[in-house]
Amino acid sequence: MTIPTLFDLLERFSYLRGAPAAYIVLLAAVIIIVVQDWRLSLLALAVQYLFAGLLFVDLLDPRLAIVKVLVGLFVCLILYLTARQVNWGRLPVDVTEEEVVRLNRERHLRVGAYVLPTTMPFRIFLALMMALVVVTLAQRPGYQLPAVPESLGHLNLAVYALVGLGLLALALTAEPLQAGLGVFLFLSGFELFYSALEQSIAMLAALAAVNLVTVLVIAYLTQARHALPALID
Repeated sequence: MTIPTLFDLLERFSYLRGAPAAYIVLLAAVIIIVVQDWRLSLLALAVQYLFAGLLFVDLLDPRLAIVKVLVGLFVCLILYLTARQVNWGRLPVDVTEEEVVRLNRERHLRVGAYVLPTTMPFRIFLALMMALVVVTLAQRPGYQLPAVPESLGHLNLAVYALVGLGLLALALTAEPLQAGLGVFLFLSGFELFYSALEQSIAMLAALAAVNLVTVLVIAYLTQARHALPALID
């Protein structure tokens, strides 16, 4: 039995191109915000990259779209290895009570003078509200993105979803790994939008380098954050 290549997968799931892929990307972004388990979050990020590849096919040569998918999956691999290395989600055995208190404070969202706990119901509420806003804006002609053809209106939804929910994910946590997931959602949305403006190979390579440098920085910050929980804010 032959192992299917990414080209085979793109062809096999071609029936999901267009609006279905955009909504799956939106759902993956919502899951990343709501779910606290890093394994499910990374799986959702990988799914986002795979279906974003179907969206890139609408703008780029399939061979270039595959490069986007490969870079995304490599990002997920580095994040997975980093999370396993630091045993992310569990506190180190030498954490003091004072450090635990500070960590609990960082799990609250500060809005001016208000402090809101980032519990799952609160995350679900914010994610659904942002998703509703994204879907509403994407369907309005006045919010059509420049350089995106009207026939590819589903790209509006995908870009707004990735950028908006990426920024929301980034704002909800001080943990480098979780915040990093938001960064990569945002970068995916930016790359999708920029691909509608320019399809040069040089820019493709530059954006791939940005993703790889970013994931290395996040991996370093995650390890540093795990080693010094009370010193890094």
